Amino acid sequence: MKDKVKYGHELLDIEIPEGTDLSILLPKQHPTGVRSEEIVEDALAHPIGARLLAEEIHAGDTVCILTNDITRLTRSHIYIPILVRELNKAGVPDGDITILFANGMHSAMTEEQMCSLITEDIYRRVTVVQHDCEESPCQLVGTTSYGHEVWANKIAMAADKLILTGGILVHHMAGFGGGRKDIIPGCARKDTILSNHKMVIDPNAQAGVLENNPVHLDFMEACAFTHPAYLLNVICDDHGMISRAVAGHWREAYLHGAELAKDFYLYPIPERPDIVIASCGGFPKDIDLRQSKKGFYNASRAVKKGGVIICLAECPEGCSKEMDDPFEEWLGRYPDKDSVVAELKRKVNMGGLNCYKVRECQAHCRLILITALDQKRMAEVNVECYPKEQLNEVIRTVLAEYDHPKVLYMPQATLTLPLVKE
Repeated sequence: MKDKVKYGHELLDIEIPEGTDLSILLPKQHPTGVRSEEIVEDALAHPIGARLLAEEIHAGDTVCILTNDITRLTRSHIYIPILVRELNKAGVPDGDITILFANGMHSAMTEEQMCSLITEDIYRRVTVVQHDCEESPCQLVGTTSYGHEVWANKIAMAADKLILTGGILVHHMAGFGGGRKDIIPGCARKDTILSNHKMVIDPNAQAGVLENNPVHLDFMEACAFTHPAYLLNVICDDHGMISRAVAGHWREAYLHGAELAKDFYLYPIPERPDIVIASCGGFPKDIDLRQSKKGFYNASRAVKKGGVIICLAECPEGCSKEMDDPFEEWLGRYPDKDSVVAELKRKVNMGGLNCYKVRECQAHCRLILITALDQKRMAEVNVECYPKEQLNEVIRTVLAEYDHPKVLYMPQATLTLPLVKE
């Protein structure tokens, strides 16, 4: 099999030798002939668990729209203008609308990046703010049943009406993204985010799983404290096209959207392969190792215990583009899953949480990255990697270690979560 596979901003030629017992996991596609705008408009015309937007939000209301940052390509430049237009039609002028980028613990964006996410027209017309988990003023809105205080951005909390937006994607510990994640981690204080994320070591904190998932349930409790007035979430295909959308009540519409996402992103496979060859899906999904881990985590859900994952993840920004993330430091200090877990129970931070996901994968299988990360440095922190020029050589070498191996090819690993029938 020959293919061109996404790696950062480029396509690499990949060759899987003839005669290989090969299966391919491809994501579902955007419905032919249906424009993304039509899908968003239809969702707003048929809200779930709520009335039409114009019946829930009125003239005189101040509105804060929470939306994702540059690490999530959700086609927000399509749905944000539609949402602002509908608010204008409902009698809410531009001057009463604030767009708050729910950056969570991610770095601040440039003006150019913000314009690309909501269009320059909208950027110039409404108030635009970025959340900073360390510097933005926050207020206590409640304490969850898990004992976690929820501190949320004061600007968002001061609005008469709060609207959640974003994409419902597979998430490696919260089950799915979107919805309630606009609050935690989106516009929450750093200690609130870390209190929630320390539950990553819970066995129910898995991709594609909401039931009994403490990370998700804590998110939901926190979100309820903020009383969102509306939600608009989308589901995107591997080309970034909006394929599904839901709107309405923040809880009911979101949970309906999560069910749609299960059908869209979860793929039953009959048995575990010996080898998985995966791509994170290119930029921005492989902008750094922090984001790329979602791709090889999904691949690890398929591969046999002791098998091999070969994952393409360019990582031009290194282990983490976030300046205060000690991810690489943790990789250097904690070489295996048990040592990371022991330290996380003592002290939690994002470096430890990211390190845990890498070591969790490595505890299950051999992980090989095809990446721009420095090969020598990564070897020092127990991460096996090779440059892009050696992609096909690595594939041939790994295949040669097996007699008749079963191979699974996942060209969009972040958008395809395998489910093994066991």
